[in-house]
Amino acid sequence: MNSIRQKYKLSAAMRLSLFIMALSLAGCAYTNSGIVVEPLNSQSVLNLSADNVVDIMRAAGFSDEQIIEHGMAVRNGLAQAGAVRIFVNGRVEAIFAVKDQDIYISTELRGLFIYNINTGWVTNNRMSR
Repeated sequence: MNSIRQKYKLSAAMRLSLFIMALSLAGCAYTNSGIVVEPLNSQSVLNLSADNVVDIMRAAGFSDEQIIEHGMAVRNGLAQAGAVRIFVNGRVEAIFAVKDQDIYISTELRGLFIYNINTGWVTNNRMSR
């Protein structure tokens, strides 16, 4: 009778593939300095410019340092999944979700904002363009 180890022996190529998949899954949520950017699946996706990312993250209350550190993860999440949830120290701080050309931004402290990538702010409580 074959041992379990022999029965489920993986080739080097299969082990490498599994390792790469594990790394890619680990990259889905970016964490550093207490902040986690978690992509969420949505029906729409959108490619943002750097200016768009700065505008929406500033409106949500993130500092310039946080934008520099986590802006790429927010941009990639919106471009690939369509939405992101941002945790700060384990607590949801903001949710960004794409619908058509708009980004809906919801924060606990600053409220709800809608940002259109072509025209700027559609509705907001704090900023105008």
